[in-house]
Amino acid sequence: MSGLVYKDLINLKQQWRSYLLILVFWGGLSVMQKSPYFFGGMFAVYLSIVMLTACGYDEQSGWDKYALTMPISRSRIVLSKYMLGLLMDVLGFVTTAIFFVAARTPFQEMMIGQCIFQTISLVMLAILLPITFKFGVEKARTSIAVVMLAPVLIGYLLVQWGTWHPKFDFEQLMHMSYSGPVVGLCLLALSVALSIQIYKGKEF
Repeated sequence: MSGLVYKDLINLKQQWRSYLLILVFWGGLSVMQKSPYFFGGMFAVYLSIVMLTACGYDEQSGWDKYALTMPISRSRIVLSKYMLGLLMDVLGFVTTAIFFVAARTPFQEMMIGQCIFQTISLVMLAILLPITFKFGVEKARTSIAVVMLAPVLIGYLLVQWGTWHPKFDFEQLMHMSYSGPVVGLCLLALSVALSIQIYKGKEF
C-alpha cells in the first residue's frame, strides 16, 4: 500500500511548486495578521484540494482499470487514498504548530486550534472520498464546496434570525475541541468502510 501512496506523491510532484507558493502566500498573510489560526484553517481546506488533484490524475489516466489487472485488492486502493489524506493531515499539523510556536501562542490556545483544524480536516476527508469514489472528481468538487459553505451559511442565518445565540466559555470550548478529533476519526472509520463497499461494487 505504501507503493500506492508513493505513486500519488509522484503524481502530485509536478504541482508541488504551485502548492508551495500558495502556502507561502497564506503563511505571509498569517504573519501579517499575526494569526496562525488563518493559516491552520486554510491548510485544513487545502487538504481537500490536494486529494481531489490526486484522484483527478487517476481518473484522467484510467489508473483504476490498470491497477485492477495487477494483484492489488480494491480495498488497498481505497485505503491508499486515506493514507495519503492522513499523511497530508500530519504535514498540516506540523506546519501549523510551527506557526503557533512562532506566534508565541499559549499552549492551551494552540491545542484548541489544532484540535479544531484536525477535526475539520478529518471530517472533510471522511465526506470527500466516498463521494469521489461514487460520483467522480467533478461532482466531488461541487459537493465539498457545499459541505464547506453550508454550516457557515446556516450558522449565520440562525444568528441573524435570533434563534441561536452561541455562548461558550473557554472551558466548554476546550472540552468540545478536544473531543472533535475523536469524532472525526470515528467518521473516518465509517467513511473507509463505505468507500470500500462503493469501490468493490464499481465497474470500470
